[in-house]
Amino acid sequence: MPEDTPIELRLDLRRHCIETAIRRRYDQALGAYFNDENARPRLEKDIGLLLEALETLDFRALRGTHGPLAGQTDTQVTLSRDRQGHLSIDIDDQRLPDLPKR
Repeated sequence: MPEDTPIELRLDLRRHCIETAIRRRYDQALGAYFNDENARPRLEKDIGLLLEALETLDFRALRGTHGPLAGQTDTQVTLSRDRQGHLSIDIDDQRLPDLPKR
C-alpha cells in the first residue's frame, strides 16, 4: 500500500543483528503507541514499516550477504519505505539493490 510520505528508521546494530534490532524497535514502538496518544500517527507508520520487514525479509540471506547486517558494528544502517511503498535498506548511505524475501 503506497504511503504519501517516505519513512526512514536508523537501526542500531552495535549489539544485535538486523532482525533483532528491527524486532526490538517494533516492540518499543508498539509499547509507545499505547502510552502516547499524540504520537500514534507517526508510530503507526513506524510499526507498519517494521512489521512489513519482519514478515517479508529473509534475514538469514541478508546477514549472510551483507556483513554489517550481522551486527556488532557501528555501520549506519537505515530501514525505509519510499513514496511508492517500496521497502529498502541502506548501509552507509548505499542502498541494497534487491532485498531477499522469504
